[in-house]
Amino acid sequence: MTLHSVLIVDDEDNQRFVVEQALRGLAYDWFITTASSVTEALASIACHVPDLIITDYNMPHLNGLDLVAQIRQRQIDTRIIFMTAYSSPELRQRVERLNIDYYITKPVPLGDLRRLAAAALEP
Repeated sequence: MTLHSVLIVDDEDNQRFVVEQALRGLAYDWFITTASSVTEALASIACHVPDLIITDYNMPHLNGLDLVAQIRQRQIDTRIIFMTAYSSPELRQRVERLNIDYYITKPVPLGDLRRLAAAALEP
């Protein structure tokens, strides 16, 4: 069985914890790391490119779209699940332009998140 790596990016401690626990409940062989900011996430990615990044949109300083734009600009090969409590046609267009794999709105049912994460990591 392949060991997959996942990076969870969210400025809220409780959100990172909930997402991490949801994924651990799905597959115990995933290597899961977390970051509380875009800067921290980029530093983590510089050391190890995860197979999947689950990022929140609304964070201080730089947001989740800034993170994805940096990833795309650097041509980093990873899958992305983008979570947001905000939804607008403009935001959806920006998500589509950045070729984000999955776009979900909060609150995210944990079953849906697990399903998307598993689908994102399928060969």
